[in-house]
Amino acid sequence: MVNTEKIRLMAQAAAYEKKFLPRDAFARRYYKEDYVDRERLRARIFATLFFILFWGYQAVKIFYIEGVNFLTYNYVGLMIRIIVEYVLLLVGVSLVAGLVHALRFDKAKARLDSYYDLLDQIDSYQ
Repeated sequence: MVNTEKIRLMAQAAAYEKKFLPRDAFARRYYKEDYVDRERLRARIFATLFFILFWGYQAVKIFYIEGVNFLTYNYVGLMIRIIVEYVLLLVGVSLVAGLVHALRFDKAKARLDSYYDLLDQIDSYQ
């Protein structure tokens, strides 16, 4: 005899496996702190690359397009500005990346826990 409740549970499990399981695989492989720290590091690396490209463009613009004199330019003020902007960028990126990836991990972990509960329910029918 066909058990419709078990079939419904198996369909839910199959839908989760198809849609979310590949995306939620990181929640099985990492602890939350490790995952968030890894993603924070990636965000900092990309922010640093963006910052280097941005200030490379700014240097070209200041010295070649605007024609500022190399000898009389205020390099100390420029370096202080660059350092302050870089620190603020890294702090902002770290906070946002930490928050976003912590929430992402929590949602994935909750989906995985409900999926494992669903598998336990299916197993209890046998």
